[in-house]
Amino acid sequence: MTSKKWRLLVAFLLGTFLHVNAQQNLERKPSQLRANISLLGLGANYELRLAKFTTLNLDAELGMGLSYSSGMYTGSHWGYALVPDFSAGVRQYYNIARRERKGKRIDNNAGSFFTLRGGYITSPIASNEYYTEGGYAYFVPAWGMQRSWGKHFSFEAQFGIRFSPVEYSDGAINALDARLKVGYVIF
Repeated sequence: MTSKKWRLLVAFLLGTFLHVNAQQNLERKPSQLRANISLLGLGANYELRLAKFTTLNLDAELGMGLSYSSGMYTGSHWGYALVPDFSAGVRQYYNIARRERKGKRIDNNAGSFFTLRGGYITSPIASNEYYTEGGYAYFVPAWGMQRSWGKHFSFEAQFGIRFSPVEYSDGAINALDARLKVGYVIF
């Protein structure tokens, strides 16, 4: 091959690479706002990119708790509470580049991540007598995944352990933390 053909080939490949990279970078937004529906609640989520695969995640949710108890002497009781939950966390996505290489979707930060999340659950805004606990802070290290459905819908699952200074009736201060959300990406 002549020198001119090599230069044309290199220019074509470089142009193609830069064009594809520019398109793929547009798919991952610098920030996104979502409205979420979880298993027992509603919320809003704002995710801001701090670095290439690191984001700051802010959540505000109105969660619902339900319980049922039955005893021979006390009878049966239903308990409920509507509780605001505010949290912030840092997410480290670890497989976005691999998903991109395999041709999978990466828009709306579709990928798997590790997160460290801290938050505060306030006192219930509505409840019956069985939920009288005041607010408390918590910390959750977790693993999660986020996937895109179409252009505006997303699914998120998170699993971790919640550490809290609040001691429950059985003496435990740690609990499993599982979150399943379907969200609508506003921007």
